[in-house]
Amino acid sequence: MAPPAGPAQRTPTGTELKFGESATLPADAFRASGPLALYTVTGIAKGGGVPESITKGGTPYFVYVTVTALSQRPTTAPDTEGVTGSPDGRAPTLTVDAPTGLPQCVSTTPPERMTRGQSYSTCLVSIADSGTDLKHVIYWADTTADKSLDYKSGPVVWSDGTAASATPSGG
Repeated sequence: MAPPAGPAQRTPTGTELKFGESATLPADAFRASGPLALYTVTGIAKGGGVPESITKGGTPYFVYVTVTALSQRPTTAPDTEGVTGSPDGRAPTLTVDAPTGLPQCVSTTPPERMTRGQSYSTCLVSIADSGTDLKHVIYWADTTADKSLDYKSGPVVWSDGTAASATPSGG
Protein backbone atom coordinates (compact mmCIF):
# COMPACT_ATOMS: atom_id res chain seq x y z
CA MET A 1 0.00 0.00 0.00
CA ALA A 2 1.51 3.31 -1.05
CA PRO A 3 1.52 6.09 1.54
CA PRO A 4 -0.63 9.13 0.86
CA ALA A 5 0.99 12.17 -0.71
CA GLY A 6 1.72 15.00 1.70
CA PRO A 7 1.56 14.93 5.48
CA ALA A 8 -0.35 12.05 7.04
CA GLN A 9 -3.63 12.85 8.76
CA ARG A 10 -4.63 10.58 11.65
CA THR A 11 -7.85 8.66 11.06
CA PRO A 12 -10.49 9.97 13.49
CA THR A 13 -11.81 7.76 16.26
CA GLY A 14 -15.02 5.95 15.37
CA THR A 15 -14.22 5.70 11.65
CA GLU A 16 -15.80 2.72 9.85
CA LEU A 17 -13.95 1.18 6.89
CA LYS A 18 -14.39 -1.76 4.56
CA PHE A 19 -11.81 -4.52 4.37
CA GLY A 20 -9.05 -3.36 2.05
CA GLU A 21 -9.32 0.30 3.09
CA SER A 22 -6.56 1.97 5.10
CA ALA A 23 -6.43 3.95 8.33
CA THR A 24 -3.61 6.23 9.46
CA LEU A 25 -2.97 5.37 13.11
CA PRO A 26 -0.20 5.57 15.73
CA ALA A 27 2.73 3.33 14.74
CA ASP A 28 3.07 2.47 18.43
CA ALA A 29 -0.19 2.10 20.38
CA PHE A 30 1.61 3.26 23.53
CA ARG A 31 2.85 6.49 21.90
CA ALA A 32 -0.33 7.91 20.39
CA SER A 33 1.29 11.25 19.57
CA GLY A 34 4.36 9.62 17.97
CA PRO A 35 4.94 8.53 14.36
CA LEU A 36 2.00 7.33 12.27
CA ALA A 37 1.58 4.26 10.07
CA LEU A 38 -0.93 3.11 7.49
CA TYR A 39 -2.96 0.02 8.53
CA THR A 40 -4.83 -1.89 5.85
CA VAL A 41 -6.96 -4.75 7.14
CA THR A 42 -7.78 -7.08 4.27
CA GLY A 43 -10.04 -9.47 6.12
CA ILE A 44 -10.88 -11.82 8.96
CA ALA A 45 -11.64 -15.52 8.57
CA LYS A 46 -12.48 -18.40 10.90
CA GLY A 47 -9.30 -20.42 11.28
CA GLY A 48 -8.14 -23.82 12.32
CA GLY A 49 -5.03 -25.65 13.39
CA VAL A 50 -4.30 -23.29 16.29
CA PRO A 51 -3.12 -25.20 19.38
CA GLU A 52 -5.54 -25.53 22.30
CA SER A 53 -2.84 -23.95 24.49
CA ILE A 54 -3.60 -20.70 22.62
CA THR A 55 -7.35 -21.00 21.99
CA LYS A 56 -8.22 -22.37 25.45
CA GLY A 57 -11.60 -23.57 24.14
CA GLY A 58 -12.32 -20.52 22.00
CA THR A 59 -12.56 -20.27 18.23
CA PRO A 60 -9.56 -18.88 16.32
CA TYR A 61 -10.01 -16.25 13.63
CA PHE A 62 -7.25 -15.06 11.32
CA VAL A 63 -6.84 -11.30 10.94
CA TYR A 64 -4.93 -10.18 7.84
CA VAL A 65 -3.24 -6.78 7.97
CA THR A 66 -0.62 -4.82 6.04
CA VAL A 67 1.32 -2.13 7.89
CA THR A 68 3.09 0.67 5.99
CA ALA A 69 5.52 3.09 7.65
CA LEU A 70 4.87 6.80 7.16
CA SER A 71 7.93 8.23 8.91
CA GLN A 72 10.33 10.14 6.66
CA ARG A 73 13.30 8.96 8.73
CA PRO A 74 14.15 5.37 9.66
CA THR A 75 12.38 4.56 12.91
CA THR A 76 11.22 1.54 14.88
CA ALA A 77 8.89 -0.53 12.70
CA PRO A 78 5.17 0.05 13.34
CA ASP A 79 3.53 -2.70 15.37
CA THR A 80 0.10 -4.30 15.32
CA GLU A 81 -0.68 -3.70 18.99
CA GLY A 82 -4.31 -2.56 19.26
CA VAL A 83 -5.48 -4.41 16.11
CA THR A 84 -7.91 -7.20 17.03
CA GLY A 85 -10.96 -9.12 15.94
CA SER A 86 -14.33 -8.03 17.30
CA PRO A 87 -17.83 -9.53 17.31
CA ASP A 88 -19.59 -6.16 17.29
CA GLY A 89 -17.11 -3.45 16.26
CA ARG A 90 -16.59 -2.37 19.88
CA ALA A 91 -15.39 -5.26 22.04
CA PRO A 92 -11.85 -6.56 21.52
CA THR A 93 -10.80 -10.19 21.65
CA LEU A 94 -7.57 -11.78 22.79
CA THR A 95 -5.24 -11.43 19.81
CA VAL A 96 -1.79 -12.96 19.42
CA ASP A 97 0.81 -13.48 16.72
CA ALA A 98 0.13 -16.61 14.72
CA PRO A 99 2.11 -19.64 15.85
CA THR A 100 4.55 -21.12 13.35
CA GLY A 101 3.30 -23.85 11.07
CA LEU A 102 -0.02 -22.32 10.00
CA PRO A 103 0.19 -21.99 6.21
CA GLN A 104 -3.09 -20.04 6.04
CA CYS A 105 -1.94 -17.55 8.73
CA VAL A 106 1.71 -16.56 8.62
CA SER A 107 2.96 -14.15 11.24
CA THR A 108 5.66 -11.90 9.78
CA THR A 109 8.34 -10.37 11.95
CA PRO A 110 8.75 -6.78 10.77
CA PRO A 111 12.22 -5.38 10.16
CA GLU A 112 13.73 -3.59 13.14
CA ARG A 113 13.50 -0.20 11.42
CA MET A 114 11.35 1.09 8.58
CA THR A 115 10.97 4.31 6.62
CA ARG A 116 8.16 5.88 4.59
CA GLY A 117 6.62 3.46 2.09
CA GLN A 118 8.14 0.27 3.50
CA SER A 119 5.53 -2.28 4.56
CA TYR A 120 4.95 -5.79 5.80
CA SER A 121 1.90 -8.04 5.78
CA THR A 122 1.11 -10.32 8.67
CA CYS A 123 -1.60 -12.49 10.15
CA LEU A 124 -2.81 -12.32 13.75
CA VAL A 125 -4.95 -14.83 15.61
CA SER A 126 -7.99 -13.47 17.45
CA ILE A 127 -9.72 -15.86 19.83
CA ALA A 128 -13.52 -15.65 20.02
CA ASP A 129 -15.54 -17.05 22.89
CA SER A 130 -17.21 -20.31 21.94
CA GLY A 131 -20.32 -19.63 19.85
CA THR A 132 -19.27 -16.06 18.98
CA ASP A 133 -18.57 -14.97 15.40
CA LEU A 134 -15.99 -12.29 14.63
CA LYS A 135 -17.00 -10.17 11.66
CA HIS A 136 -15.10 -6.96 12.40
CA VAL A 137 -11.52 -5.92 13.05
CA ILE A 138 -10.90 -2.91 15.28
CA TYR A 139 -8.06 -0.66 16.35
CA TRP A 140 -8.86 0.17 19.96
CA ALA A 141 -5.76 1.56 21.70
CA ASP A 142 -6.27 4.08 24.50
CA THR A 143 -3.01 5.62 25.57
CA THR A 144 -3.93 9.19 26.41
CA ALA A 145 -6.50 11.41 28.07
CA ASP A 146 -6.85 13.29 24.75
CA LYS A 147 -10.34 12.29 23.49
CA SER A 148 -9.23 12.72 19.85
CA LEU A 149 -6.78 9.84 20.42
CA ASP A 150 -9.09 7.63 22.52
CA TYR A 151 -9.60 4.74 20.13
CA LYS A 152 -10.82 2.57 23.01
CA SER A 153 -14.04 4.60 23.30
CA GLY A 154 -14.36 5.00 19.53
CA PRO A 155 -12.41 2.27 17.73
CA VAL A 156 -11.61 2.35 14.04
CA VAL A 157 -13.64 -0.53 12.57
CA TRP A 158 -13.04 -2.61 9.45
CA SER A 159 -15.79 -4.90 8.16
CA ASP A 160 -17.27 -6.29 4.97
CA GLY A 161 -19.54 -3.25 4.86
CA THR A 162 -22.22 -4.41 7.29
CA ALA A 163 -22.99 -1.85 9.97
CA ALA A 164 -20.81 -1.97 13.06
CA SER A 165 -21.73 -0.70 16.49
CA ALA A 166 -18.70 1.57 16.83
CA THR A 167 -20.57 4.78 17.57
CA PRO A 168 -19.89 5.63 21.21
CA SER A 169 -23.01 5.73 23.35
CA GLY A 170 -23.35 8.22 26.11
CA GLY A 171 -20.16 10.12 25.31
